[in-house]
Amino acid sequence: MSGDVVYADLQTIRASPLEHSSPVPRPDSHHHGILLKIGCTMIIVLLVIIIMLSIFVIQYKSARHPEVDNESKEAYCDGKNKSGTITSIVSSNSSTTHKLCPNKDWKLHGGKCYWVDTHRKSWTESRNDCVTKNSQLMVIRDFVDVSFLWLHLSHSDYYWIGLRVPTKGKPWTWVDNSSFDAHLFSIEERKPWTWSTKCAQVSRINIIGKKCEDRKQWICQL
Repeated sequence: MSGDVVYADLQTIRASPLEHSSPVPRPDSHHHGILLKIGCTMIIVLLVIIIMLSIFVIQYKSARHPEVDNESKEAYCDGKNKSGTITSIVSSNSSTTHKLCPNKDWKLHGGKCYWVDTHRKSWTESRNDCVTKNSQLMVIRDFVDVSFLWLHLSHSDYYWIGLRVPTKGKPWTWVDNSSFDAHLFSIEERKPWTWSTKCAQVSRINIIGKKCEDRKQWICQL
C-alpha cells in the first residue's frame, strides 16, 4: 500500500513541471524582427535622400537655364567672339553661314561685311583703298546689298561703288567683271557724255553716273 503511494507521488512530481511550464520564445524570431526593423528604416532613409537629391538637381537646372539663355542672348546681340571679331549667323536655303568681319569698324549686314568711309577720294583712289583692306568696292548683287543701302545711307549722300564704264561705248561693268543687273537699280545718266569713262555713285534710293575723278565717299565690301 505504501509502495503504491510513493509511486503515485513520483508520477505527480514528474508530471507537474511539464503541465505548468510555459513555452520559451525562440531567439531566432526575436533577432529576425530586429533586423527587419533596421532594414525598413534604412530603406526609408535612402528614399528620403534620393528624393532630396532629385529636388536639388531640378532646382539647380531651373536656376541654371535662365543664365544659359542670357549668355546666349548676350553673345548673339554683341555679335563678338573672344578674339574681338564680329560673327554673324545667317540662314540661307535652310543652311547656316558664319561670317567673320575683320573688326568692329566694318558693318555687318545679312552675312556680309561693309566698310563705309567718310573721306573723299576719286573712284580709283577709293578702289585702291578697298584693295588695301583685302576687299573691293561694293558690288550690288542681291536684296541684301540693297537693304544695306536703305538702312545705312541717307537720301542725300552719295558713295563710290565698284561700277563703271571702262571705255566709251562699253556697258556698265562691276570691278569683278560681272555685268550690271538693271532689275536691282536703274542708273541715272546725263547725256551726251563728255568723257570716255564714267563711274557710279550710289545713295539710298538711286545710282548716278559721274566723272571718275570726282571726290566722294566710298563703300568697301567683303
